[in-house]
Amino acid sequence: MDEDGDKRVRTKRSGDEVDWVRDLPESLLCHVLLNLPTKDVVKNSILSTKWRNLWRYVPGLDLDGLDFTEYNTFVSFVDKFLSFNMESYINKFKLSFYCNLGDEETDNAHMARWINAVVKRKVQHLDLAWGTVEIPPILYRSESLVSLKLCCVVLPNPEFVSLPCVKVMVLDLVKFANDLALEMLISGCLVLESLTLCRSHNDNVKVLRVSSQSLLSFTYYGPNTMRPEYDELVVEIDAPKLEYLKLSHRLTASFIIKNLSSLVEAYIDIEFNFCFGKKFDPKNLPKREMIRNFLVGISGVKNMAIAACTLEVIYDYSRCEPLPLFRNLSLLSVEFYIHKWEILPIFLESCPNLKSLAVRSNTSRREGTSIISAPRCLLSSLEYVKIETPLRGEALEMKLVSYLLENSPILKKLTLSLDDYSRKKVECELLTIPRRSSSCQVIVL
Repeated sequence: MDEDGDKRVRTKRSGDEVDWVRDLPESLLCHVLLNLPTKDVVKNSILSTKWRNLWRYVPGLDLDGLDFTEYNTFVSFVDKFLSFNMESYINKFKLSFYCNLGDEETDNAHMARWINAVVKRKVQHLDLAWGTVEIPPILYRSESLVSLKLCCVVLPNPEFVSLPCVKVMVLDLVKFANDLALEMLISGCLVLESLTLCRSHNDNVKVLRVSSQSLLSFTYYGPNTMRPEYDELVVEIDAPKLEYLKLSHRLTASFIIKNLSSLVEAYIDIEFNFCFGKKFDPKNLPKREMIRNFLVGISGVKNMAIAACTLEVIYDYSRCEPLPLFRNLSLLSVEFYIHKWEILPIFLESCPNLKSLAVRSNTSRREGTSIISAPRCLLSSLEYVKIETPLRGEALEMKLVSYLLENSPILKKLTLSLDDYSRKKVECELLTIPRRSSSCQVIVL
């Protein structure tokens, strides 16, 4: 340690080290401890006499039931914490307890007591993961809540929802009373900015309506098991300020998009339930109209990632009707089945201002869509391409590379990686492919 540093940690008179942590104001210590799990806060109470009861004054609780050997001990600890400083505010209340050792009625009674207490104490951040416990209706009327994260709980049918400060909401495997309960919850959050929804197979929601004038980010994961009623699942999004959209569920039948003029980034991994033997039917006009409206709805996006299954549906649709133009799309990341790589140019034709393209191939041979050869247009705006899957020198892979090099007049850089086994073969073949752009660099990793 240098001389100045030594002076900072030792007193001038005695030379003893100064315990800066001990001398911090209690309010600042509590703020620091708020960012730790409660079990660590309690452990730290042995560090000094000043800290012995400090955990009681930290304005937050973060408990995992796995840290308790007995259910009743867990319940007792929560009750004891809430009994301290009953007039003070609570910043954070986080509980995780998946192994319900009490009966359902008892669990519901505990949760009702705790939620009533923290809502009255102006809780700002609520994070609950508790199998099948029912959340009391008072939660729908919290005036202080800023973030709400719920996992595996049950939300009752609300008569009224007013959550004027909630900006972040994560609903993971939550069960709702019906479609309207979820719709009211979302619309009742007047300043909601981020919504993540991971659905349960029994969440009681057939038509999911996300209507928000403030929402900036929406992430959707559909149920992870296959059920007959998924033929009717609908997701409807009306969010004029939305900037980020992620949709991931191949079994949801319909996605209805409204007012997404502000969309900047999108990740699309959906199949409109054309899976497990179900095929696109050109004669199904309502389905075609839904797909057309969906593509038009996201066509203003600037950055987009598309899964292979989504690209196939887009290709099937394009054989019936022309695709809308994605005029603002500048960066595209796309996956495709390598034996169907010719699907890719069809979509690229609808991206007249694309500058950067990242492609990743899937070697599995998925049947269903037949490819019709068509003239390939110039990729007149493309400047950067990255092939993320290591090339093994197969004919289909080299045809893709040839397409990109021969049809990109202003391409500046094509980056690819090679399989070690076939590196020399591919490097030699690359030298024989003509390049439309005289300034293009081919970078081999």
